[in-house]
Amino acid sequence: MNEKTLELRFRTDEGQVITIRVPTPKDDLTQAEISDVMDTILANNVFYGNASMITTKVDARIVTRAVDTIAV
Repeated sequence: MNEKTLELRFRTDEGQVITIRVPTPKDDLTQAEISDVMDTILANNVFYGNASMITTKVDARIVTRAVDTIAV
């Protein structure tokens, strides 16, 4: 079985890249929809940590991995 994850990557004001992972994204996501969500996250300061603020978008990507479950 393949598992998909949407990764939204941002840069903080300290220059670090952070990744927000969204499991099982819908298959028909568009570039515009993803960009809009990332803009909303930036505009509303939704995520921050250790006094670092997310300041810019880096990129987004869909990561697919194959998972084979083994019964034990």
